[in-house]
Amino acid sequence: MKRCFGYGVLVLCGLFVAHSSHAETIVYPNSPGGDAYTNASGFNQGQAVGSSGWYYNNVRGSGAVGVSAQYPNDSTGSVKFSSPSNLGKADIEYLANGVNFLGNYVASGSLGLLSDLSSMSYEWYRDGSSTTITHYHPVLRVLVDADGDLSTVNDRGGLVFEGIYNGSTVAATNTWVSNSIAASTFLWNFGLGVGFAFDLDGSGYAYDDTLADWQAYFPNAAIIGFNSGIGSGWSDTFTGAVDKISWTIGDVTTSTNFELQAVPEPSSLLLSLAGVALLFLRQRRKARR
Repeated sequence: MKRCFGYGVLVLCGLFVAHSSHAETIVYPNSPGGDAYTNASGFNQGQAVGSSGWYYNNVRGSGAVGVSAQYPNDSTGSVKFSSPSNLGKADIEYLANGVNFLGNYVASGSLGLLSDLSSMSYEWYRDGSSTTITHYHPVLRVLVDADGDLSTVNDRGGLVFEGIYNGSTVAATNTWVSNSIAASTFLWNFGLGVGFAFDLDGSGYAYDDTLADWQAYFPNAAIIGFNSGIGSGWSDTFTGAVDKISWTIGDVTTSTNFELQAVPEPSSLLLSLAGVALLFLRQRRKARR
């Protein structure tokens, strides 16, 4: 069963209407059977997911993240998260020219202007065994350099989507949920040189500023990545997953689907081996002539 919600744009069960260019990528785990990257220390650590540009990142406090078969979404896999306590954190992160910095990964490039971001979307899952606050679910973030000058880093941060600030008071459990973010979606911030949960419009409430509001406030801002994750002060335990992360910058839509590589059926594998053997015999016969 899949529930579908849209905030600011029409969403049909996660189906995304692309603009003139649509690139879709399937990302596989580092290990054939799936990944579960974890870090028990209190310092953020990360690991590249192959050469995909995605990273298991900002992992600490025994949080864990990895492409896994535990919560297959339509096909073979998704990105599983788990956290054992309020100390746990884990993200899956796409970075523009990501580089390793003290074991964690940071962006060294730009994906485009924040002003050109028209939408984001993803699908998430909260396992019913989770004991953290009932509205918590894996969030979606756009990572931003506020002034667009990549040589300075004190104005970096992100804009965060959470359902609780967009009309969903309780996160659904044991079912996949689709969310889409557009110009009228409410996002809150961290960093960006203005502090945590900045009250952009001066209303006295920091969670009612839209993507369009942030774009107007930071007209030169550069997008340096996208991120989905859990934790950082979440009480108690959480287990869940995300999949099908997508964004549109200008007229280019980029979508990522996380899957496990299919293992060939025994009969198919035997046929493939037989074909290779037959080709080898033919080549040897030609060589003898």
